[in-house]
Amino acid sequence: MDESFTINEFCAAEKISRSFFYKLDSQGKAPRTYPLGSTRRISRDAYITWRAAREAGTSQAA
Repeated sequence: MDESFTINEFCAAEKISRSFFYKLDSQGKAPRTYPLGSTRRISRDAYITWRAAREAGTSQAA
């Protein structure tokens, strides 16, 4: 089982565009990535951590 996502897979799962992902990345708000060959990957743990942080931010603002 693959425990990581490509940026395309992440964007599809979150229903965001690649350009929005890179905008988040430039603001330091995207999940951590790591290089694997010529691509960048997002670990399952980084995805879960990123998602939890987004959800926590929403709960505090409500």
